[in-house]
Amino acid sequence: VEGMATAIPFHQAVVVDPAFTSEPFTIHTRWIETEFNNTIAPFAPVSPDEDEEPTARETVVVEVGGKRLEVSLPASLGVATAPAGGSKKPKRKAVKKSGSAASGDALASPMQGTIVKVAVGEGDTVAEGDLIVVLEAMKMEQPLNAHRAGTVKGLTAEVGASVTSGAVICEIKD
Repeated sequence: VEGMATAIPFHQAVVVDPAFTSEPFTIHTRWIETEFNNTIAPFAPVSPDEDEEPTARETVVVEVGGKRLEVSLPASLGVATAPAGGSKKPKRKAVKKSGSAASGDALASPMQGTIVKVAVGEGDTVAEGDLIVVLEAMKMEQPLNAHRAGTVKGLTAEVGASVTSGAVICEIKD
């Protein structure tokens, strides 16, 4: 490890000390403070030569979690090989606002959790996007919204009930 002070020289000195390696084993909890012969040289960082040029750097734009960030990297990594402005941006996929796993008529839980609110009843008419239930997982609430307009049928959700990922909450029929 270069450039930063570490405890490696200390550990190397301890494991080769005769008290640590020979019989009888005489190490105890206060051995380092009371008996260890500390002959470790103080840390001296390696200074770069005066003749060396500073390392060339490249700035690269990356996208993390939907946010664009500029990152400065050593040019020797060769990460900026694509021509500037010559590549197409990848298309973003639309994200469903409901947060639910819905296919056909069924509204299913997208994750394991506990139902903390039921906003509809059996036979209620709902519009697309209306709140059906609120699911809690790891202290975060996830609303499950209607993925289509229709009538709520087969509602199995109850406040306090645990659901698994993919469990059908209800069906929304025309």
